[in-house]
Amino acid sequence: MNISNILKLYFKKQPVTFVLLALNTIMFFVVLFNGGFDTASLTANGGLKPILVTENQEYYRLLVAMFLHAGFLHFFMNSYFLLYLGGFTERLLGSVRYGILYMISGLGSSIAVWLFSDPNTVTIGASGALYGIMGGLLILTFLKPNWFHPMAIRSIRAISLINILITFALGGVLSFWGHMGGLIIGIIITYLFIPDYPNSRTRYKEHTNMRQTSDGRIIIDMDDVSDDDIYQN
Repeated sequence: MNISNILKLYFKKQPVTFVLLALNTIMFFVVLFNGGFDTASLTANGGLKPILVTENQEYYRLLVAMFLHAGFLHFFMNSYFLLYLGGFTERLLGSVRYGILYMISGLGSSIAVWLFSDPNTVTIGASGALYGIMGGLLILTFLKPNWFHPMAIRSIRAISLINILITFALGGVLSFWGHMGGLIIGIIITYLFIPDYPNSRTRYKEHTNMRQTSDGRIIIDMDDVSDDDIYQN
């Protein structure tokens, strides 16, 4: 099977994740060829600097910042997280609900940064949206445990707890409000809207297997420890 067929198959099975990966990749190269990854360039390319949103009404930054990254490592880690965890979640919940969860979590993360973070700090990255996915899976392990293999439940809960603790411990390095805002919004959105989705268990059985949910591969992708979202002026 050639690359073209692989991409077509991937798009057919998880179109939202495919589009999100494409947007992240496009924006990575836009920044790369439009000033690079220093603070000034990231700000000019749409990084979320709260004071600019408040004083200049540059609300587009709340959205654009979700698709910016600080360099290749940051981009690679979030893309890897999105490729596996996002794809798994999309197959589990369906593309529409997964897309809603991702976007609202990301915007909620940006709004939390805007309201509560240092107004002169620039924040970027997909981590808020990805933490929203993590939060959604976490609450589902309590609301719908029959959707998951028991080892997957333990892994999701353990890695979620580890990431939450790391976010608190490294609040001066990571974007505390970016991560926690996305996590909280993801939990709320999932609790309110997703658990009653009738096809979720069917999708789980059809599109997952024991290896995906029990060998740690998907769950390991939750590790976002090296994500450095904050850039001081």
